[in-house]
Amino acid sequence: MKKLFILLSVCFFLSCGKHPDNNDPVTPQPTPGKNEGVRLMERLWTETTPLQVTQARLDIFDAIQKLADQCTNTAFKNLIASDANKYALTVKYDDMFSCYDVAFDRVLEALKAGHPQKGTAVIWLLYNMGYVIQTPTANFGIDIYHYRAAELEPYLDFVGSTHKHQDHRSDPLQKAMYKAGKPVMTNYYSPVSNYQYMSTATKDYEIAGCKIHTFITKHNNSADSNVPITVFQIDCGEDAGGLVLMHSGDSNFTASEYDVTKKINVYIPRYAVNELQENQVLGPVFTPDYVLLSHILELSHKDISESRWSFELALDRASKLNCDKTYVPFWGEKLIWENGQLK
Repeated sequence: MKKLFILLSVCFFLSCGKHPDNNDPVTPQPTPGKNEGVRLMERLWTETTPLQVTQARLDIFDAIQKLADQCTNTAFKNLIASDANKYALTVKYDDMFSCYDVAFDRVLEALKAGHPQKGTAVIWLLYNMGYVIQTPTANFGIDIYHYRAAELEPYLDFVGSTHKHQDHRSDPLQKAMYKAGKPVMTNYYSPVSNYQYMSTATKDYEIAGCKIHTFITKHNNSADSNVPITVFQIDCGEDAGGLVLMHSGDSNFTASEYDVTKKINVYIPRYAVNELQENQVLGPVFTPDYVLLSHILELSHKDISESRWSFELALDRASKLNCDKTYVPFWGEKLIWENGQLK
């Protein structure tokens, strides 16, 4: 009985649900089969696409947003800090955290299934600004931040992290990659002296058939968070349909800092804190074919005042950027690059 009480108490402590009052149950109640979070994500993946904002997609976004609005950043941080047993129990019964976990499962299973066919590339949004890209010859990730991130190591050829803030990196994944002899590209991670993949200046790499050009910009916040940002421009190669992708993390979008050297097909920026800062580089510096606006519903952030951007705000911002093909993907969604376009 004592063990059961402790187990149920842990579930409540980590849950995203509202704080109980005298009429609320103290512990989350198990739902037979799939819970609402899993059902919502499966509907998102099977009934909608990021490339088209339908009423069905808006309805699903609204339902997920309601779950997120009940989820405190403290609950999420407790989840991230929990041990494996507590994590598994929480994501099984908590709807919002089930969304988070099942999205990881979907990406991981795709990596296990193997590379895409020649002439294509697959772009997955894992969580926040964490993307996994599959080509016929390489798999890589940028800004991967997830409780289970280290599970990706066997299937990735390299990873990059734009900056050291906790929501743009995974220490366990970086350590696993380094231990496996795989590149970890950052401006801060240096497991040994003179680590060749750590640079605070413009630098070029060629890894697993990908030509990677990096340059440094600033973060856009106050001095305590104004860390350097590594922007990744990645030419995925001809076998990937010639895809050139750029990921700028939490860049401040200062045009003079952008050293873009190729035509960008897919650009991944974050939702700018200040109104339409994204357009300081979109148009004046380069014009991508597609923009995938990211950093939406970052659960470790408290609220909008701390950059937890809602779906509503994201869709509104997407409509105002200097790229007609700007979209808002969500966790576990994929886009396929083929014949010069996303589908």
